[in-house]
Amino acid sequence: MEFWGVSVILRFCYPFIHLIFILMDCLKKLKNRYFIGAERCRLFLRYGGLFCLLFCLLAVPWRAEGFSTIDFYRAAKKYKSVNPFGAAVHCSHETGDWQSRLWREGKNGAGIKANKAWKTLGMPYIDILSEEHIGGKSVMVRSSFRKYRSLKKFLGDYSRKIRDDYPISAKHNNNIWGYLGGLYKGRYGKWATDHRYFEKLALKAVKLAPEIYGRAWKKKLHRQFETAKGFGILEKWQERAIETAMGGGL
Repeated sequence: MEFWGVSVILRFCYPFIHLIFILMDCLKKLKNRYFIGAERCRLFLRYGGLFCLLFCLLAVPWRAEGFSTIDFYRAAKKYKSVNPFGAAVHCSHETGDWQSRLWREGKNGAGIKANKAWKTLGMPYIDILSEEHIGGKSVMVRSSFRKYRSLKKFLGDYSRKIRDDYPISAKHNNNIWGYLGGLYKGRYGKWATDHRYFEKLALKAVKLAPEIYGRAWKKKLHRQFETAKGFGILEKWQERAIETAMGGGL
């Protein structure tokens, strides 16, 4: 896990360092051409360096509050009804890797809508245009979504929703594939209207697994897949989607 931590830091810092070198090189060329005197050169480099630093801070695409999937995974481990990795996969997909407006402004990681009862209680919500699949077509619909003050508040509500509305996911909270498969078998229907939703979650799980599980990620996904098949949790098309996501290596 230490290796992955160093890797993440290096990937994060590289654009910042790269920009500094480019800008400093440009400043050096300008200095050699227009600022020959020693005093002028010193002042130019001092203020030029500060300009480089400010420019880089503004130019680097910072993530919302430096939040990561690991942060979410660790927080989700405290809630019994959810599979922490499954919840991280689910919410990472829903938020576009923690960059959506709903996540940044409302800490709503799963697109949980604000129904009439929520609004009647005076609970906070956000109106946002979201993509939904209706009649086989993708359309943009303005909907009200719940707004939370913190990740803890969201996870508490999300955990209750999984427990009450997606009992199969809650029952298989120790199996990533059973948990994700259960999102298609809720008491009131599927979690999402997108017919390719499960395929996208499977791909996201494979993408994030090395970050969560480390070097043993493929063995763990394979073992949980075999368990899910053994219990008959998944439908055949879901099994094929997982096999495809894993590159046929299962």
